[in-house]
Amino acid sequence: MKIFTPVYILLFLIPFIFTENIFPQNFQKNPLSDTLKTITDLDNAITDSVKSNSDSAKVTVVKIDSLKKKTFTKKNTKSDTLFNKDDHPQDITKGDGYYIYSKNGKSVLRIYGSIRAFGSYDFDGLSGGTSFAISNIPVGPGRNDQSTFFMTANITRFGFESRRKFGFGNVFMKIETDFNGNNSTQFRIRHAFGQAVFLLAGQTWTVFSNVESIPNTVDLDGPPTAVTLRTVQLRFFKDFSKSLHFKASIEAPKVSFSAPDSVTIEQVNQNFPDVALNLKKDFKNFEVSAASVFKSIKVIEISGSVGALKGGGVFIGGKSLITKGLTLYFQALYGKGISSYLNISNNTATDVVLNVQTGNYVLTTSYGGFAALSQKLFKGHLDLNVIYGQINYDYEDYYPGSTFKSGQYFAFNAFYLTRAEFKLGIEYTYGFKRSMNNESGNANRTAFTFYYDF
Repeated sequence: MKIFTPVYILLFLIPFIFTENIFPQNFQKNPLSDTLKTITDLDNAITDSVKSNSDSAKVTVVKIDSLKKKTFTKKNTKSDTLFNKDDHPQDITKGDGYYIYSKNGKSVLRIYGSIRAFGSYDFDGLSGGTSFAISNIPVGPGRNDQSTFFMTANITRFGFESRRKFGFGNVFMKIETDFNGNNSTQFRIRHAFGQAVFLLAGQTWTVFSNVESIPNTVDLDGPPTAVTLRTVQLRFFKDFSKSLHFKASIEAPKVSFSAPDSVTIEQVNQNFPDVALNLKKDFKNFEVSAASVFKSIKVIEISGSVGALKGGGVFIGGKSLITKGLTLYFQALYGKGISSYLNISNNTATDVVLNVQTGNYVLTTSYGGFAALSQKLFKGHLDLNVIYGQINYDYEDYYPGSTFKSGQYFAFNAFYLTRAEFKLGIEYTYGFKRSMNNESGNANRTAFTFYYDF
């Protein structure tokens, strides 16, 4: 009986072993971890330890029904520089997914997804949708006083990550998609990029941002000045130390124009990429990043002449741990011709406006920011967030009266987390909009969301 007791216990705990290898990070929180470790040490006939090519990385190969699954140690996960460091609060839980390993231990493929549902009830102002865009709030006689109920599952996500070791270093590749494209039903690419050593190429978060300084919201986009644009880019990145990080990129330009209905705007193909820089510094309980972007916008004047407008902006964002469980998030920005980077509808706020008095195009000037407090309670199972933000534009008298001039955003939400993979959130959001002709409107929404990451 003494010999077989560990085997009986092991058979009873096989489901937990299986879970550990599929969801390695979650297993660390399992109260059976210590027991399983003891049994694993006793039963070397079932568990083998092997060393990977990395000096600090150790993996454990557990054989179950002739399937091989490798679990990275906590030390190895932290030292693995191949994980994308731009972590948005709405991202799928790190470590979740199904892992396929090559026989030589040099490659790993992660398959992951997230079943998501979103619902909202608009009391007035807006008419549904996964984003709360204050620039779309109707003003004046056109105000919307009708209520709207909306639900969708098109924010469901699916993705792949691949890591491979080469002689020159590690290579990381990622593809992530959802169904929230044009008309809110179209399949679209969220991320598609590869990175190695010091270069990244593909589509991911713009360098003119810091998504880690954005609070969690049910609203898909968050405050209007929360820069969550994903661009096609070629990026250089360098860690000068464990706490000082630098990024520089050339990115596909995105430009929006505005002109009176009586004027036909000729289609303009841009001939210069956006250039962005970002420097991030980490402290013990505080992190801050400063970024800038330079834009050269090609325009064709009414006279037919071709010109270029020089625009750009500056950005600062960060987060600070005030007390245990209480975190402050903040962002602020200023720029000319940077509306395309903001959570602003292109129909109401643009990068370039036609001066009907001179016939020339001019850049729009915008500035704003937000601050948020996040409180985690009950060992992180309850996450409370309160956010306030605003955006302003400096306009001349010749701008169209319907042009979006300023807005304010307020949100309060609560997220309940039973496990790392499951999340339920509810949120109240208020928005205020003022147009160039001083007409104003507001919007009130209650929304909810459900995540199950796998």
